[in-house]
Amino acid sequence: MANEPYPYLVHTNRELEMMLAGSKPFAVFAHERVDGFEKSDALANQDFATYVANGTVSEHIRSFTRRLPDGSPLDIDYYFYSRRGEEWRVEAFLLLLDLMGRGAWCSQLEWLEGKLLGYTDEQNLYHLSRTYPKDRWVAETYGKLASSKPIGLT
Repeated sequence: MANEPYPYLVHTNRELEMMLAGSKPFAVFAHERVDGFEKSDALANQDFATYVANGTVSEHIRSFTRRLPDGSPLDIDYYFYSRRGEEWRVEAFLLLLDLMGRGAWCSQLEWLEGKLLGYTDEQNLYHLSRTYPKDRWVAETYGKLASSKPIGLT
């Protein structure tokens, strides 16, 4: 299962296209400020600026400094893009980043991350069943979902 392709369209590098089509409410990009890695690289060369300028999407930027294992700093700019009315997702995602920075991460938080980014419950659970194959919560939830209805992963 781990090497099989996902049976649904993964959002990576399609964020803007999906947001403009109305199928994705929110996107997040991390830009590590290191030589040779530009903001456009972090955004996968997607032109959000045009749609920010015309008000189709909003842009929010937060910067953090993380400590690497050797103690040296790493500056990271997070770019958040949301469709109109979905700006609340920025603050919710910032809470997830805070928890992740404290070392708190689990399948339930990853499920919430997926929900904020616009993945369906079925898509999230499929992903989590691959990422956390031995997680009891994932197995029980995925099993209940699979037995209650066909999983629509399109």
